[in-house]
Amino acid sequence: MSIELERAVSSIRIGNRHRTDLGEIDALAASIERDGLLQPSTITPDGVLVCGRRRLAAIQQLGWRTVNVWVRQGISDRLGHLLAEQDDNLLHKDLTPLEAASLYRELKTLLAEDAARRQEASRFSTDHQPAEGGQDGGGKFPAPSPTPSPTAAGEARQQAAAMIPGAASYRTLDKIEAIQQAADRDDLPDDTRAVVADALARIEAGAPVHPIFEEVRALVDDPARTRDAELDRLAQDALARAKNRPRRTKNPAVPAAAGLTV
Repeated sequence: MSIELERAVSSIRIGNRHRTDLGEIDALAASIERDGLLQPSTITPDGVLVCGRRRLAAIQQLGWRTVNVWVRQGISDRLGHLLAEQDDNLLHKDLTPLEAASLYRELKTLLAEDAARRQEASRFSTDHQPAEGGQDGGGKFPAPSPTPSPTAAGEARQQAAAMIPGAASYRTLDKIEAIQQAADRDDLPDDTRAVVADALARIEAGAPVHPIFEEVRALVDDPARTRDAELDRLAQDALARAKNRPRRTKNPAVPAAAGLTV
């Protein structure tokens, strides 16, 4: 159920969203200024934006203080919020490769957790049916599963990738995710992390993912190469310190006194 209300622009909260590249806003702002806001943004009852991030940015640029919004009931959890956000994205520009991978990672986790909860609820219901002869089957109560099953996780990967418009396959998104995780590792040398960051920039620019993934995996998984990179960094630091160290001036030699023989 949705109702349309007027809302203060400053009261709308963006929240955690995966689209960070809003694209061209000037043209959208000019269209809204000329024709008005034809499709209001959607928010939750407590003011969190669900759909219409670019429209909100445009009206903020125009300096509007209030705006009409749709208030959507029934979006109470993170998965519901993401699904509504993706319904809106189907009609707009695609996510960048890194934005898609970030959204894929969260969707995959939430879908797997949701499947595990439903599986556990189904198992609970089955195991607690009365046994024949009136004996309760409570003694067969199963231990809760701490993590989603491999089947649920595999299905979640495929579902998550299919829900992202214009995104690559789940295998490609998994590779991008692995590179993103390598970029966040604090135990890698700075030179290695710089290479990984450059790899992500190349993917964002449209380069093929698989060759870059193989490069990063070979670099990160090879202890010798990682150690060599760290040794090279230490050598460069030592050389820089030596160059910056002030030189000591030699004391001039004292001439021997006249008439003395040594």
